[in-house]
Amino acid sequence: MSRRLPILGVLAAAVVAGLLFAPLFGTSAVLLPMLAVAVVVYLVEEAVLRRPQLARLRVPLTLVGGVVGLLAVIPGAARRPMSLWEAVTSGWRRTLESTWPASPSADLVAFVPLLVLLACLVGARVLQRSRLLAVLPALVVAGLSQAYVTVSGVDAVLAGLALAGCFALVLLQWPGDRAACARLVAALGAMGVGASTLGLALPTPAAVHLAKPSPPDSPTVLSNPLTEIAERLHSPDTVVFTARADGPVDRWPVIALDNFDGVTWTTTPKFQRLGRELSLDSHVTVPVLRQSADVALADWSLPWLPSQTRTLSVVDDVPLLVDPTSGALLSEQQRPSQYRVNWAEPVVDTDALASAGVDSDLSTGADLGEVPVGIDDLARQIAGDVRPSFQLALVLEKYLRTNYKLATGENLPTGHGYAQLNHFLLKSKRGTSEQFAASYVVMARLLGLPARLVVGFKQPDEPSPDGTYVIRNRDVLAWPEVAVRGVGWVPLDPTGTAASKAGGGGLAGAAEAVRKQLPSTKEIEREHQSEPTLPATEPKTAHHWPGWGALVAVAGVVVVLLLLWIVGVPLAKAVRRRRRRRNGTMGAWAEARDLLRDHGMRVTPAATARDLARESDGPVSQAMTLLAGCLDRALWSGQDSDPDREFAWSAVRKARRGLAEGRLSQRIRTTFSARSLIG
Repeated sequence: MSRRLPILGVLAAAVVAGLLFAPLFGTSAVLLPMLAVAVVVYLVEEAVLRRPQLARLRVPLTLVGGVVGLLAVIPGAARRPMSLWEAVTSGWRRTLESTWPASPSADLVAFVPLLVLLACLVGARVLQRSRLLAVLPALVVAGLSQAYVTVSGVDAVLAGLALAGCFALVLLQWPGDRAACARLVAALGAMGVGASTLGLALPTPAAVHLAKPSPPDSPTVLSNPLTEIAERLHSPDTVVFTARADGPVDRWPVIALDNFDGVTWTTTPKFQRLGRELSLDSHVTVPVLRQSADVALADWSLPWLPSQTRTLSVVDDVPLLVDPTSGALLSEQQRPSQYRVNWAEPVVDTDALASAGVDSDLSTGADLGEVPVGIDDLARQIAGDVRPSFQLALVLEKYLRTNYKLATGENLPTGHGYAQLNHFLLKSKRGTSEQFAASYVVMARLLGLPARLVVGFKQPDEPSPDGTYVIRNRDVLAWPEVAVRGVGWVPLDPTGTAASKAGGGGLAGAAEAVRKQLPSTKEIEREHQSEPTLPATEPKTAHHWPGWGALVAVAGVVVVLLLLWIVGVPLAKAVRRRRRRRNGTMGAWAEARDLLRDHGMRVTPAATARDLARESDGPVSQAMTLLAGCLDRALWSGQDSDPDREFAWSAVRKARRGLAEGRLSQRIRTTFSARSLIG
């Protein structure tokens, strides 16, 4: 059993280190493959112990068995064996570029158990030469995991405890007495509890996106859907896609534009490969309703795909890219013909939305270039003394609805630069949703409202007989969205045409309910003037216990204890040795017993020096024989003096030199072993 415990410790340490990758794919996705490769490695080592002639086949047996085990337990790997090779060559990089938790497909997740397999194999081979170095492969795996996700606080402590239990099995000697069995059970229990708790308590993926790499390269030339609105309206009957949702849908966003230089609206999305599921935006604190829809593309020319603002996941075999901030979808290679999109729809109370403030933390693209004076004056005139709020957003929307006309027919205006917006707002007062939305966002930002421009399609009023909605070019629409505190981005409708009979719920429905109850601008001004103005406060920084402070404190305590151990144990032994020299031969005998005990030799209370000489060999046996003679003369000569005291201590020095001829790791363990100090 003592020969098998170290190999079990090496394998368990590699599995625990691999569990630190759990936030990337989920614990269940990585645990079973890692256990499979650990079992394979143990079976090979057990076979070598029973049949030493198999030692030369240890490496190929381990590698082949590990690969076969992974093909058996990773879903989909057996159908695509080359997915394991893809995981080694590019899966680790694509995981870095993905949202977390990443998709547990074989070509991604397999690199973790393969890494654990390599750590188990190397650790088992090194164990034959040095127990101390055998734990290094597991530490390397743990270190690599920190390049993906940094574990801190309680999780770091649990990981340390679990690894410490594994290392105890590798480094400590386990004699076969009852006390040793009790210590073994305690170490295994600590290891199991620590590892299990670690797998369950690892932080969520949303909490560990600390240092994401640059997103994958997206196409450098993407068409601007805002410039295509007038062209699409000229061929209104062309079907672009169909959708069938399990709940009310008001509109289908395609891309959010947030940068404006006075000429062109653009966007800088940070696309990542879409993983298993996106986490909900932390700015959304109200309850949400999970919805889904099946989308089938028809005459679709845009690189982006119809989606929703708070996209959670997409069910499709084609890899997709996603911008977690806006929910925009982009096909990475080939465009899917159909897919299923899942999203979260905030559920907000009408009264709460009516009194809500804006969320300035979501403000993007604040630079508007050189705004024409007429547009700035018009925005100030519309707002009056109303402070930035959702009510102000509706006041601005109402002004555009009331005083401007939506262009229809053949001669449709195009363009969204300041020249076109100035003509639309101050002269023609006629335009498509392109001018309405662009003008709204510019004036909203001038008034302190965080706003962005979204291009997409509205949902038709009536579905087909089978319940599917057919979206055509005539349904193309641009609209503004305003960031509301606790809700996130709320879509507005300055053209008054976006509301769908089929989409009476969601944020658009809540906004419509508030719109119907909106007081006049004068009443809102009086209401805001009567409200006390709260002093500006510094933004609060969220603190999560135990955080870095507790982690530093724990690390400091560990370092102090380690230093005390490194300095204190040799110092205590030196002081004890100096005091024993006063006792002559008997002190030398006590020192020799402790010296052998520190080297792992079993020294019973009844053991004599000659017994220890027979159990030893080489210089140590000779030293114990010399010491036995000194003890005989000291105990049975009847003299009060101790003439052999120097010979006895020279025997102790000879035994120490003989023991020092062992391996370096053995000498290090002996130097810092406290076994003889604590009994």
